[in-house]
Amino acid sequence: MKNEQDITNHILSLADRCVKCGLCLPQCPTYALTENENESPRGRIALIQGWLTGQLKPSEKLMNHLDQCLLCRRCERVCPSAVPYGEIIDRAKNLLKENRSTSFYTGIKQLSLKTLMNKKFSSPLINGLRFLQKSGGLFLLRKSQLGKLLGLQPYLEILPELDKPFKPEHFYPAITTKQGEVALFTGCLSGSFDSKTVEASIRLLTRLGYDVHIPPQQGCCGALHMHDGNQKQAVNFANHNIQSFNPLKNIKTVISLVNACTSQLKEYPGLNTSDSFSTEVKDIIEFLSEVDWPENITMIPLNKTVALQIPCSLQNSLRAEEKLITLLQRIPGISLPPDAIYNKCCGAAGTYFVNFPETSDKLKLQALDKLTKSQPDLIISSNLGCALQLKAGLKQQNNKAEVIHPVLLLEQQLKLI
Repeated sequence: MKNEQDITNHILSLADRCVKCGLCLPQCPTYALTENENESPRGRIALIQGWLTGQLKPSEKLMNHLDQCLLCRRCERVCPSAVPYGEIIDRAKNLLKENRSTSFYTGIKQLSLKTLMNKKFSSPLINGLRFLQKSGGLFLLRKSQLGKLLGLQPYLEILPELDKPFKPEHFYPAITTKQGEVALFTGCLSGSFDSKTVEASIRLLTRLGYDVHIPPQQGCCGALHMHDGNQKQAVNFANHNIQSFNPLKNIKTVISLVNACTSQLKEYPGLNTSDSFSTEVKDIIEFLSEVDWPENITMIPLNKTVALQIPCSLQNSLRAEEKLITLLQRIPGISLPPDAIYNKCCGAAGTYFVNFPETSDKLKLQALDKLTKSQPDLIISSNLGCALQLKAGLKQQNNKAEVIHPVLLLEQQLKLI
């Protein structure tokens, strides 16, 4: 697509697949909360069609309806016409962004996002946050009005306890009979916000017989930028990551540790990148559920009560929720009855918790109401953003349940004979 008219025609061709049947309505979190047609998938598609055909002006009100979509893509699971709703919204927001003014608060949020996603700046920022956290400075900032005035309160609420960041080596050899070589995509925040899962993933993969490569040049997957309407930056990130991984030889798979990142990596071919990954991309949940496990590996029975949160990206984009359940069933003693599984949006949705905190909080409470009903010791979540959202909610409720990544749980229960 070379120009704006080509992009417009492409979006309209995708949107015209929607027959407005309404099967998406019961699936949409924002429609369920508001019962407003403008806050439904078919309503948003109609707004986009109206704008692109000249019936509606590209107003702030129209943009706000698009922004309030969580992009959970639950609607895509039930659509009889296979409407690519996520692509329609992303491309429409990118087209609208060029004509949209930015408020002071939005500018602060966007600057914070760009800083966190850029490794050159994120490391000193996170070190500073860690110092403020340990010294009590962040506690005072939360209690004062300064965080609210700067529009940073949602970030402060969801920020986890920051341990010393994990800085991986470039290569980890298999410690059992070698099955192959893989490359690990760790993203931009996992090393600081979920270092235990990164370390556990490396240990588990090497124990299963895989050499693990971690290209140090890799960066942000670009998902948050793409969903914010900044396709140009998303493409830049995509090209950078492809160039970081492709020089690796004999790689079987590029494995991503965060469901949302995996979804974005798999959709790079639709971004008109200068190149493509030379090997397949899989989420670590997909990979671990599909490969053979050595016979000498057994699992220690789990004697804790668990609940399972299935992230939207794993379920609606990757369509791999059953693989997650199958993988967890490797652990003896684990019980996952339907009442302990939550498969709707938790409200994190990238930076949605910052932009629309009230809606995000409502969805977070719905998720926690279901997940904590059985008073679990552990709540399992395979997506970093969802895990941080749930941890923040549990902390607000003074609930001591631990939120844990399934790979970390598997590695903890691992027993070598």
